Amino acid sequence: MTGRRPLPLPGRTTAGEGRRPLVVAAHGTASEEGQRVVRDCAARAGALLGLPSPPSVGFVDVCGPTLQEVLAGLSDPVVVPFFLASGYHVRHDVPSAVVTMPRASVTPALGAEEEVLQALTDRVLQARPRAVEGRAGEGGAMRLRAVLVVGAGSSVDAARAEVAQITGLLGARLGVATGTAFLSGPGPRPEEELSRLTDEGREPGHVVVAAHLLSPGHFLDRAHRVAAAAGTVATAPLGTHDALAALVARRYREATA
Repeated sequence: MTGRRPLPLPGRTTAGEGRRPLVVAAHGTASEEGQRVVRDCAARAGALLGLPSPPSVGFVDVCGPTLQEVLAGLSDPVVVPFFLASGYHVRHDVPSAVVTMPRASVTPALGAEEEVLQALTDRVLQARPRAVEGRAGEGGAMRLRAVLVVGAGSSVDAARAEVAQITGLLGARLGVATGTAFLSGPGPRPEEELSRLTDEGREPGHVVVAAHLLSPGHFLDRAHRVAAAAGTVATAPLGTHDALAALVARRYREATA
């Protein structure tokens, strides 16, 4: 692996800083484990920031509490959209929830930031722990030759382009071929891209499905089923990685600077 630089973990804020409440706005999932991952990430971001009150988590779909409900009664909140790309929910649902709160700050979504790239890189290498040695000609069936980045999907062209952007960055960092696929909406499906990557001469075991997903739930289950059916593996969700909590904390700091 080349080009990777470690990210410094942000320290706690000093007394008197970080007094505005942090609200993490997430999609929502019927999976209790998925909800817990989001809350745990928010709590770790709050600990990094040294906030006097625990962050709140509001969901825009599927489950509660809703973003509007957690915002009620708060003063001057900083809302961090816990989304990997700026699709419909980030562009419409989050802004509409804060439209009556003129002093609220809404940060950009997580996007193709270094923290997301670091987390995705680590997840791929965890799925194929001998990937680096394999590229040097060792490791047999563990050799990593391609990564398929699989996102949930979006009707927004720019949001899908953000996923393609992180795919390009990941391929450059790992030095492997790549593909991008989506589990819903427009764009190629994972089965199609896996077929393309293996038709180009790669064994399925040399391809990792990189789940561009934050938490357990419906889409992560589908990504793992697709990978298993193709004879390969899919990665763990990104929301449990420390770099994601660091990114949420950075978004808050940038908004309150």
